[in-house]
Amino acid sequence: MLIEHYLLLLVGSFFATLMGSLVGVGGGFIIIGILSIFLPINILIPVLAAILASIDLIRAIAFRQYLFKPIFFPFALGCIVGVACGTFFFVTLPEKVIGTGLVALVIVTLFTPLGAKFNHLKHPYTWIGVTHSFLSTIFGFGGLFQSAILRTKLVNLQLTATLATSFLVLEILKINFYMIHGFDYTPYLGIILSAVGGAIPASLIGRKYAVTISDNFYRTFQKAIIGCIAMSILAKVWW
Repeated sequence: MLIEHYLLLLVGSFFATLMGSLVGVGGGFIIIGILSIFLPINILIPVLAAILASIDLIRAIAFRQYLFKPIFFPFALGCIVGVACGTFFFVTLPEKVIGTGLVALVIVTLFTPLGAKFNHLKHPYTWIGVTHSFLSTIFGFGGLFQSAILRTKLVNLQLTATLATSFLVLEILKINFYMIHGFDYTPYLGIILSAVGGAIPASLIGRKYAVTISDNFYRTFQKAIIGCIAMSILAKVWW
């Protein structure tokens, strides 16, 4: 990797963490977009897990007093099953299938509230944890948990804390299972540290201004960014 790539990741991580801290979701897509420039998809997804774990750790600590535990614990429990099953499929699927699946999942969840469909089940957040983590382990993105929790009555600070802490547990599980299946993180430590360097100041700024952002503005901006990133990944996988 060139020094420009590390600087790009540092800046991208700053904005990704800032977006995630201000409203709770959306920052991970910026990281995916940057990593897709210089990493193949089957390397990108395990590295993404380590970067997001670092970012989520910082956000989880900064917003820890706002964690909504009745959602967090069932989701974390479901993640254990979902990650264990998802890792098996991740190591067997070809890169084009993973990349195409990621783009399809991103586009579907942008316009369809999939997470809301679990609300009629008993212990919905456990099932969301299983399904979301299974998809996230294979494709790097789950989408269900965000769409479900955004339809609750939690305020922005609670959303940010609960999403960050829940995803921290998910990413730690993914990292461990990727390593069990043979993935070596050592060559990518520079990438991970660059992301952490951008995340720390952004988390502190985001915590201060988390209640001042318009939801309508954010969601419109988020969809535009996500759509562009999805098309970029699809083009890289197939051409």
